[in-house]
Amino acid sequence: MTAQRSRPQFAAISLGLTICCFLGVCLTIAVWLIPVDVVKVRAYDAAPLEPFAQLEAVGRAEALWWFFRVVATTGMIATAYALYHRIETARFIAGLIDDISIVLHLKRCSGTQPLPRRAVWMIRSIAVISMLTLACVHQVHGINQRAKDWAYYELKNGDATLPNISESNRAVIRYLRAATPADSRIFVASDQKLFFLSYYLLPRHIVHRMHPSAEHLIPRKNQERQLAAYRLSELPDDLLAKQQPDFVLEYFEGSEYVQPERAMEDSGFLNFIRQQQQDPDYIPPYTVVLRPWSETLQ
Repeated sequence: MTAQRSRPQFAAISLGLTICCFLGVCLTIAVWLIPVDVVKVRAYDAAPLEPFAQLEAVGRAEALWWFFRVVATTGMIATAYALYHRIETARFIAGLIDDISIVLHLKRCSGTQPLPRRAVWMIRSIAVISMLTLACVHQVHGINQRAKDWAYYELKNGDATLPNISESNRAVIRYLRAATPADSRIFVASDQKLFFLSYYLLPRHIVHRMHPSAEHLIPRKNQERQLAAYRLSELPDDLLAKQQPDFVLEYFEGSEYVQPERAMEDSGFLNFIRQQQQDPDYIPPYTVVLRPWSETLQ
């Protein structure tokens, strides 16, 4: 870094580091003084009046608050260290900008005339800011997704976590919570193992006739292992009469069992999933049909 350009850059970097360090100290104190339980209660109160949504909201709030604590503390320490070594930090940032400008061939315009110093600085800054912005967008999306999953997985081992609960599983759970009474019996024909339904839909009683070939197989994500299943028409005629369910649910995700022509058969689920997806034209790629048992008899 030459002496001519080192002074304004050094002053700007020092000022920026000082401001960041001050904000980092304030943020760190704030996130550690406010208890996690307070944040969870606020998230619970702000969530829709639906148990599943409240579970996700509380889990997301807990995960994000601990993430903010770790990031704020780490960022404050890193910024304080950079401020203490601000001369080396200024040289590093100036060298980084020079490296980027060399890669992008911004030293010259049309191969002969050099760009004005102010234009070069602006283009360099825009390039750096654009890359950092793109990185932040991807990072925020990834953090938000992990926070959304925290309510289900946390830091549990595999044997303590419900397996194979996907976005479609959660949508079906939400739909059944809204569409069926709490004391109802639901008979399910499905190509999945429905332990998660029995757990999250309590006190509803779930009945599922599992195919013998699928009893001892562990499901894999995205239907990578297709489990054999009974369609409703393949079950014995007297089975439903013996079970006396209040509702009959057909829920298939595997390519061998999904019937695209039935995607709009259950208008209740179609309206529900379109509201969830915030897309009035959304067509689910899986089959979900819920009917009262009385309609099944007809």
